[in-house]
Amino acid sequence: MKITFPIRVYSSISIAFLLLLAVLTGRGQSNTGSIRGIIMAGGQPAPFVSVTLSGTLKGAVTNEKGWYEVTGITPGSYTLQIRYIGLLPQQKDITITTGQQLTENFTLEKDVKALQEIRVTAGYNKFARKEVEDVARLPIRNLENPQVYNVIPKELLQDQVIISYNDVLKNVTGVSQALVNGSNSFNLRGFFTTSYLRNGLQDFKSNSIEVVNIERIEVLKGPSATLFGSSLVSFGGLLNRVSKQPFDKFRGEASYMAGGFGLQRVTLDVNTPLSKQRGLYLRTNAAFHSENSFQDVGFTRRFFVAPSLLYKPNERLSILIDAEFYAQKSNDFNRLFPQTSFVKTNPRDLEVDWLRSYGSNELYQRKPSATVYGRMDYKLSDTWKSQTSVAYTHAIQKGYYTWNELMGDSVSRNPGYANNIYDYTQVQQNFNGDFKLAGMRNRIVVGLDYFTTVERTTAAEIYGFDKVGIKGNDPQYYGLTGATLSAALEKFPFSETSTGQHTYGAYVSDVINITKQLLVMASLRVDHFINKGSKDLVKDTVTDKYSQTALSPKLGLVYQLLPQKLSVFGNYMNGFSNNAPGRQPDGSVINFKPSQANQWEAGVKMDLFNGKLNSTISYYHIKVQDVIRNDRSPGRTGFRIQDGGQLSKGVEVEVIANPFSGFNLIAGYAYNDIYTINTNPDVDGLRQWTGPGQTANLWLNYYFLHGPLQGLGIGVGGNANGKAYIDQSHSAGMFYMPAYTVFNTAVSYERSFYRASLKIDNLTNEVYWGSYVGQMMPRRLSAGVTVKFGK
Repeated sequence: MKITFPIRVYSSISIAFLLLLAVLTGRGQSNTGSIRGIIMAGGQPAPFVSVTLSGTLKGAVTNEKGWYEVTGITPGSYTLQIRYIGLLPQQKDITITTGQQLTENFTLEKDVKALQEIRVTAGYNKFARKEVEDVARLPIRNLENPQVYNVIPKELLQDQVIISYNDVLKNVTGVSQALVNGSNSFNLRGFFTTSYLRNGLQDFKSNSIEVVNIERIEVLKGPSATLFGSSLVSFGGLLNRVSKQPFDKFRGEASYMAGGFGLQRVTLDVNTPLSKQRGLYLRTNAAFHSENSFQDVGFTRRFFVAPSLLYKPNERLSILIDAEFYAQKSNDFNRLFPQTSFVKTNPRDLEVDWLRSYGSNELYQRKPSATVYGRMDYKLSDTWKSQTSVAYTHAIQKGYYTWNELMGDSVSRNPGYANNIYDYTQVQQNFNGDFKLAGMRNRIVVGLDYFTTVERTTAAEIYGFDKVGIKGNDPQYYGLTGATLSAALEKFPFSETSTGQHTYGAYVSDVINITKQLLVMASLRVDHFINKGSKDLVKDTVTDKYSQTALSPKLGLVYQLLPQKLSVFGNYMNGFSNNAPGRQPDGSVINFKPSQANQWEAGVKMDLFNGKLNSTISYYHIKVQDVIRNDRSPGRTGFRIQDGGQLSKGVEVEVIANPFSGFNLIAGYAYNDIYTINTNPDVDGLRQWTGPGQTANLWLNYYFLHGPLQGLGIGVGGNANGKAYIDQSHSAGMFYMPAYTVFNTAVSYERSFYRASLKIDNLTNEVYWGSYVGQMMPRRLSAGVTVKFGK
């Protein structure tokens, strides 16, 4: 399927949006009142509770803090109705006068009868969970935030029966997988991005990411160094996983799933109050995952456990300690790298048997890891609070591997051995304030950040170990084994290196309400980066020691055309990447400065029809400067200078809707144009390994909430990716991944104590490829059952 840039579609969307804007703004009224408040349930804030005013179309849905607000109410008498599936509804008669801001709080009780019948909660826009504080490190709503971000909640993971972290990100507008198989790497606005953040802090590991402990995934778009630094993010944005946390009820579920290609999966999620009187709660998630590749070689075996302990001794203090432990054994690095001069331009034309891996199951790696995370929240006063967070990760990557290169009619195999040890530590202190100054509301965060890494690597690689023909049955195909590689490596010297880095950061971000509808965000970060150099443990030498200091500003504007319903926004955002000094051919050393990325973006955010329609439309322009390149001047061969650049620009559209009860959809379209500037005439202006230029995603899901089919859920959707260039140049030609469209479907049936599910991945058995370069999984059928227990 070839995707073309839909100018006509954009024109139609623009006209429809302008007409909708005119209608909605025409309905604005002066001399109105409003109502706001907090809704609690079971001693906790109740999110996604429906709040409506009888006899009107006005209403709201509570955010994650249980807060709601209904504005623009014509003076008069109304009945305020509060509803949520599984909780007893409440209503209250109220009277609104001109200019009045009424406050009404509610505490909802459990509807025991409803819970006995069914625990399905699909009667709201459950995919539109945008009200999170992690994104800005401030309590601002999506429509108040000038940055574009996506949130994928656990409800979507459940509806799609997702078991792979790579599949989660297929629901995010403009995100594509960067590497096939077991990688956690993606392209975001054209920039290579890896998922190294959990709960807002580092979580560096090389093993596959388990999804059983994910509450939601937050994807921030654009260079975000101002709040998150530069070490764990890209110029395209960042990926942050938020883990499940304990609560005050005994509840849990156990699941089993089986499917094609040897899939066997067992998961457990148990939450239990250890002492309600002392405010002590424990939650534990665990998983065992085993599957084989559809190719002749390839497997993953993973065991995962994640305990989480919450201590809330009083209303002012909260302490969370959680951990994630992995034990993984896998051989999932089976992909082919194309040669640099292309006779054939895409994998369809290559005479490769894509069911062959050109590897061996004896060449595998073990990837154990442990991450411990702690956070202490303390309310200092009515206007200030403190949050102290720390995260430590210890990870190992040990074993054999091979990467394979296409060379004409043969495959060159390049095996090796690695024993890498990673230790990452991050400590962060934030102070949040919410106060008025000169009559204007200020929501501010002041933070300090310390991040340090220590890496020790032991490695050896044999380039061109052997060559295997891609036609026929070459007996050499089976010549690469653990024994033959081990014997060959004895003749090769192993490199042993140790590296270390420290980053000291400080930042401040303030969101100011100039008026109730006009907000300004101003932010600044300063980072001092120290690279302790690379120590060769064999030669006992140290190279590349350096330090740099960088500033990262951020500015945003938001104007709410309709408060909490419709806003326009613009932002300027900055990111940076540290560069080591370079030694020139004449022996001189040049101190390079950090490369800088500056983004300008504008768009519109909507949360209309009582939360049933949530949408973001934006255009961005990211320019990277101070890129290091080869000097092309006569007589300067081998010299490096710093005046290159890169440009990424595009459009993103996301729509999340709940048009009627039980039916939910999430859809997105992204167009991205990225290329280098002044780096090399042979490639400047051409798209390289940056993902497809166009992507689209769609998921439709319907739950039967009443009648004989109550509890039945049906979902269908998929992804469409345009042509993705792996390499492209004026002299050598091009190699690209063809455009494709893949559909998936899932069916589930849920009652109060169990849930059964059936899923088909790649419904039409589409043959397609991911970079670098491997065929993606064919059609697979899987089925699972979940047993639920507790209150």
